Amino acid sequence: MTRHGDDTPGRAATWDLLKVALLVPAVTTAILAVVVMVTKLLAGGAFGGLGAQVGAGWLVVNQVPLTVGGVTVGVLPLMPTIALIAGVAVVTARASRQVETLQEVGSIAGAALAGPLLWTALALAVVADGSAVSAIGQATPLPAFGHTLLVQAIGVAIGVGRRCLQPLFDNYEFPVTERVGARAGLLGFVCLSTGGALLVTIGIAVSWGRVGDLLAEGHSFDGYLGLTLLSILYLPNVIIGALGVSVGATAQAGTATIDALGVQGGAVPPLPILGILPDQGLGALGALVFVLPAAVGVLVGWYCRSHDFLKHLRAVGVAAAAGAALVVLSCAMAAGGAGELGRVGVSAPLAGVYAFAWIAVLGAVTAGIYQLLPESWVRRGAPDPGFDLDELLAGDEFADLEIIDDEELDHLDRDETDPDAEAAPDDADPESTDVLPLVDDAEDDSDIPDDSADPADEARDAVDEDAAAEDDTEVTTELEVTADTAGPDSPSVPAPGNPSRGPGH
Repeated sequence: MTRHGDDTPGRAATWDLLKVALLVPAVTTAILAVVVMVTKLLAGGAFGGLGAQVGAGWLVVNQVPLTVGGVTVGVLPLMPTIALIAGVAVVTARASRQVETLQEVGSIAGAALAGPLLWTALALAVVADGSAVSAIGQATPLPAFGHTLLVQAIGVAIGVGRRCLQPLFDNYEFPVTERVGARAGLLGFVCLSTGGALLVTIGIAVSWGRVGDLLAEGHSFDGYLGLTLLSILYLPNVIIGALGVSVGATAQAGTATIDALGVQGGAVPPLPILGILPDQGLGALGALVFVLPAAVGVLVGWYCRSHDFLKHLRAVGVAAAAGAALVVLSCAMAAGGAGELGRVGVSAPLAGVYAFAWIAVLGAVTAGIYQLLPESWVRRGAPDPGFDLDELLAGDEFADLEIIDDEELDHLDRDETDPDAEAAPDDADPESTDVLPLVDDAEDDSDIPDDSADPADEARDAVDEDAAAEDDTEVTTELEVTADTAGPDSPSVPAPGNPSRGPGH
């Protein structure tokens, strides 16, 4: 891999790849070690099994299911995972800006994936070695590598995506409809997530007393702090669960199930943030939750607007597919098993289908309404203006040009033709104006000897001038005779230089 302006790229390129591969895992492990040690100090415990717990923390950050005390925990906090993805994206983006070809970008992406996979292998070995003296059980290798690859791939795609998209757009033709639809799908997912965060905020405000009761079960400052931090770490999971409920899916928390129109009570994991779950359904008021996905569908349909109805529908379809795919991915990562309490989260496939339906249907309706607006009629019925010179000259490129009158243009042409000639006075005779400068030039030229002239050419020019003079004399004489001797029946011959006056007047 070569870098811009690097005369010795070999060692520097190797070092860059090592940084991309190991920087994020090393920093993450260091942070996890500090967190584990602080937790042990606050709990008053020994530092035995520190390596196994740090290794388990790396697996948790990569969403690898773990077995603790014989209970498999599959629903893991998303906040550390989001921070890890952001770190991978930043590191790979900085590295990809220093290279020139897609092959070099591929090397960076490969290094960013290979380093964490190696780190996961080491973490599995450390956890397996410490499982004899720790409550943490050994994780299954294949799911561990799969989850690590998925999490790291998301960060790598975000980091090098912008660097790779432009060369792909240059080499392959991607219609604008697909590009607009993809951006609209991302916009729709962000809006749905914002709606989920709004629902969670309202739930915290309404159920603040129940959340406080769950925090009080910590019984000490360390317990309060731990439960608060744990609720913050699981906050993205709850927001994505609210997203799923808003589009129409059913959320499950232990043995309790919640949707927009009804609630079925049950045992819930003792996590303070889950205190926002309602005890009973809201009835008809719960249908107000559907305002959020409906608004997102209309927004996506308006974002993809086009005077061409088919292109409008195509962009909406791409947006619905992209938004639904992001909903499925996020819901799958936010959900999982909680041991004996059951599953926590929403069904990812069902949430994806509902999200696709909201965006596609409302977007199509918006497209149809847009075609009926006068604005769309004007755009469809407007003729092609073609080339407009006035509009071109009114642009910024021609803002500094000055308009030159024809009279000034004639003077410029005359000056370019004979820069030494002086302008004739206004009352001068037009015939003398045309002849005198030529005579003066001839006289001036005759005074200047020309050493390079050929004698044969000079003799030939002299003969031509004599012949021309004789012709002029004969024509003048003939005209004068005709003018003097013409009778009343003779044809009129106009005099030279005055076409309005004929002979005999």
